[in-house]
Amino acid sequence: MSGIYKFVDHTADIAAELKGSSLQDIFEAGGKAWFSAITDDESIAADDTMEIELSANSQEELLVTFLNELNYLLLSQRWLCVSVNSFKLFDDNEGFELSAELEGTKVSIDFPMKHEIKSVTYHQVEIVVEDGKFSTLVVFDI
Repeated sequence: MSGIYKFVDHTADIAAELKGSSLQDIFEAGGKAWFSAITDDESIAADDTMEIELSANSQEELLVTFLNELNYLLLSQRWLCVSVNSFKLFDDNEGFELSAELEGTKVSIDFPMKHEIKSVTYHQVEIVVEDGKFSTLVVFDI
């Protein structure tokens, strides 16, 4: 099962509830929610790849760092992540790590964004595992 997301009401910002059967599903659902908050255009084709490696002290911090990295690439390099391949999560005594290959494309400065996300926040992010299902809420600061 891949992760799913659902936008939920949130005052002044955009919030998405992420669900999945694994931690990786949560990250994938977060990426899909981020993309859907940015644009409705699902026909955007990837023509480039990029490798990223991230680390954090907790799963929640790693999720927020990952989504903020996608946002940084869009806002600073005009590179829109369309999908994620070769997604790997690591957990050791020193923290959590993520390694992924992103597929995306350069977009023009006048790329029509549905919402410009300033940042992905830590507000209400808590990855919960219940009955083998993972869930959390992420808030996109617009």
